[in-house]
Amino acid sequence: MKSVILGLFVVVNLHAVGYEELLQRAIQNNTTLKINKTKEQSIALQGQIEMRLANPNFEFEVADFSAKRVLRENQFGTRVGVSQSLLLPSLKRDKKALTQSRVALSTQEVALEKSEFIYGFNLYYLAYKEAVKKEILAQEALVISQKTVAISKARFKAGSVAKSEFLQAKIEEQGIRTLLKKLQLTGIQSRDSLLRFSNVSEAIEVETAQYFVLSQVQNEHPLLKVTKQKEKVAKEALKVASHKIESFELFSEIEAEPEQDIFRIGVSIALPIFNQKSEEKQLAKIELNNQKLALAFEKKSLRVELFQRLEAIRTQQQLESQYEVLIVEQKQLLALYQEGYRVAKVNLLKLNILKEQLLQSKEKLLETKISIEENSIKINYLQGAYNE
Repeated sequence: MKSVILGLFVVVNLHAVGYEELLQRAIQNNTTLKINKTKEQSIALQGQIEMRLANPNFEFEVADFSAKRVLRENQFGTRVGVSQSLLLPSLKRDKKALTQSRVALSTQEVALEKSEFIYGFNLYYLAYKEAVKKEILAQEALVISQKTVAISKARFKAGSVAKSEFLQAKIEEQGIRTLLKKLQLTGIQSRDSLLRFSNVSEAIEVETAQYFVLSQVQNEHPLLKVTKQKEKVAKEALKVASHKIESFELFSEIEAEPEQDIFRIGVSIALPIFNQKSEEKQLAKIELNNQKLALAFEKKSLRVELFQRLEAIRTQQQLESQYEVLIVEQKQLLALYQEGYRVAKVNLLKLNILKEQLLQSKEKLLETKISIEENSIKINYLQGAYNE
């Protein structure tokens, strides 16, 4: 009976969507990732705006050099001037480096968001997988209960047990059927949560064959990459803020007077007397120091959590092996008790106690396996396996 149930489950899921296919669809449907990818271009354009040349200034004027105010005796002169503001080459170089660092930071932030999205997707998938596995356990419990009902019915017809014992077996079977319905509803809800997270609107079946193990890929956690890049941005911002003089102005003009022509060319520079940008430099130093502290804290926090998760997996794997051995022994003992109940050597109470112990062991084994997978997902995330 158990093989028939599992066989039907496989047939139903022949056309279900696999893990990899659904993950790729989820990434493609993620609007936030698409929007954030355009930030790199926006930041690069903003950097070009900050470094582009200002429009030149053109000046034209007419002057009256006459001593008398009689129009026909007036003598006029003209002046034409052009000026252009330019950034200091060193400042322009530092601003370009700052823009490049900001673009790189945006790239790292997108990678972090994608990594966090895959991590969240895996947890939703695992929750759905757990719900399906619990439903299968309930189906197995129903098979055991049906066998007990069949034996109890045969003994009741033979007159070896009272009707109350037969009814008790049937009530227990009905309770398992009710539990199975609840678990089926939980499975549907978990699947729908996974699809909503994946931004998939149609109702589709999802396979649960994916098994999460520790990845061989080990990279730097994307959060550390982001924080390191923020530190680089802060360093470049400090260089920009250290320029007391940002720009200078080139100017040239020609004056045509009644008795002479004058040509001028020169440079205008704002002297850093009252505004030496000391506050800007101080703010940049504070930001740089904050990023250094954040990086040190994140490194330590990630290292501690990674150690704890690895220790938990080792303990859980030992527990998994113990449950597997226990379940094998409990199955053998249950088979003996079922046969003993059939020949009236074991009562229903003892049989039910042993059956509950077996089912509890299976449920604990499932919880342990799910916990191992959950820790594997987290460790892979911490070790940068979802960076690409």
